[in-house]
Amino acid sequence: MLPELLKTAIEPFETPGREQFRIQPTPIRINPAAALPFVMTINELCTNASKHGALTVPNGRVTIATKVNERDGTFHFKWSEKEGPSLESRRGEASGFLIEKGFAEQFSGSTRMQFKPSGVVCEIDVPLAAIRQQIST
Repeated sequence: MLPELLKTAIEPFETPGREQFRIQPTPIRINPAAALPFVMTINELCTNASKHGALTVPNGRVTIATKVNERDGTFHFKWSEKEGPSLESRRGEASGFLIEKGFAEQFSGSTRMQFKPSGVVCEIDVPLAAIRQQIST
């Protein structure tokens, strides 16, 4: 299930007692072919946040939210950093090849990276049918 996958992906980046992550997952099953690229994208976001962003400071926070739109057949992932260092200090930071070209591109989706005053926001949309694990009956 997606909630467990997200918790496992962020665990190496959590600092005990700081409650840096807020996870708002959709309870769906991700197929094995999509799980690894998805976790690698989260790992890249966590690495960037721990080197340059919200996870470098005690008050920094990351919200991870997912949403499934059954009607449109899409899966939406949103990473939002808050209370990190100023964006001025992140000016030269690489955007992250795995984020820009990894999971979303592999599954015919799209990625939007924004460096907002409140922190980095990464949104990924992919076709639900490409990543959802089908339950056999």
